[in-house]
Amino acid sequence: MSAALRHAWERRASAVVVAGSTYASAAVGLAQRLGVTLLAADGDPAALALALAAEIGASLSVVDAELARVARAVAGDTTLGDVLKTISRELDGIGVLLGYDGVVLASAGIPPRETDEVITVEVGDPNSAVSFTLTASVPASGVHNLRLVRSVLEIATPAVKAAWLLEDQLSSARATPTAAIAALDQDSDASGAEFEEKHRHLLNQLGWREGEHYVAVWFRSGRAQDHRPELTAVLRLLWRKVTARSPLAEVQGGWLALVPAEDHDASTQLETRIRARLGAALAELGLVVGLSRWQEDGPALALIVREGRLAAESSRSMGPGTVLGLANLGVVAATSFVDMDAVALVAELTLPRLMASPDRDVVIKAVAVFLDHGSSVSLAAKSLNLHRNTLQARLNRARELGVPLDIPAEMLSVHIIAKVLQRFAQD
Repeated sequence: MSAALRHAWERRASAVVVAGSTYASAAVGLAQRLGVTLLAADGDPAALALALAAEIGASLSVVDAELARVARAVAGDTTLGDVLKTISRELDGIGVLLGYDGVVLASAGIPPRETDEVITVEVGDPNSAVSFTLTASVPASGVHNLRLVRSVLEIATPAVKAAWLLEDQLSSARATPTAAIAALDQDSDASGAEFEEKHRHLLNQLGWREGEHYVAVWFRSGRAQDHRPELTAVLRLLWRKVTARSPLAEVQGGWLALVPAEDHDASTQLETRIRARLGAALAELGLVVGLSRWQEDGPALALIVREGRLAAESSRSMGPGTVLGLANLGVVAATSFVDMDAVALVAELTLPRLMASPDRDVVIKAVAVFLDHGSSVSLAAKSLNLHRNTLQARLNRARELGVPLDIPAEMLSVHIIAKVLQRFAQD
């Protein structure tokens, strides 16, 4: 018995058929430790073993044939969407999705209201910089064979990988004209007209036409000096949820798309669509988005690209997930480039009494709102819901603590310091 169990374990057998009898507890214990089931037969154990093997072999043959058919079906699809739809259809319409780091990139089928189990397999090389996951949400109805569902996902994984690699390659080729614009615009002193005049022939070859309306969409990290090129494939899949016609190019400092926009409404709708469909994913990935303004005269492409980049850089101060159009920011964009740590240090060095005062936050808020309202005590007091004399007392307190509120040349600096200190107090 011991020899038979060890032989079964070496061959990874799940069970051993033995003649019906009473066996020593040592043999039973060995079977338990090896994870091999003992099946006691009243008749000839060999005949029963052969019959069971035939039944199991027939079942496995059916499963193998089914998996082979699934493999042929997904191999015929060329787009990622079609591959996912085929997988879902083969699994009776259950929800299937491709994800990255908790972000859903593409999906097919209907997610169940009650999930019995979520089955996930890796897509691509585990050592790759980008590792996607293919997930199926199995409903609680219990009609699905979980092992078969996993096998279908594993069989379909090469087709999924091939589809997204093909789409990424095609997107890279289509994004060449967009990348060229960003690469050519290296002379920050050149105006848009000078840029277009200098590169007119090349722009025409790349397919750009003078006077057409576009909105530049810039993706970049929410943190300085943190650009991860491996996110390109991920962002391109996400970008398809917004538009499939305008390719996303990886450029120096981020990712850029130029989207046609015939009127201001189209530009506004684009910003809303990005915020609604990508906002949560961008926050998860630590990214922000900036959009250029829509202008009636159709400005040069170089100026649109610069506006988009400026909006993206400005949005970083508002945190990951921010989608910001330069049209909604205006001149306030200038304050986005203030080094808050440096300003806070200036406050510590030049206003030591204010920084050490226990009523510092109240005084700073009073100063900030006072300057927000053009140094009008009445308007500032109304905004703070305070009596005019109360606000005046707080402003006098600021003067006592060394804040120069009566020197016009220093008002801008005081205003910036007050705003930065307010932001630090909120954090």
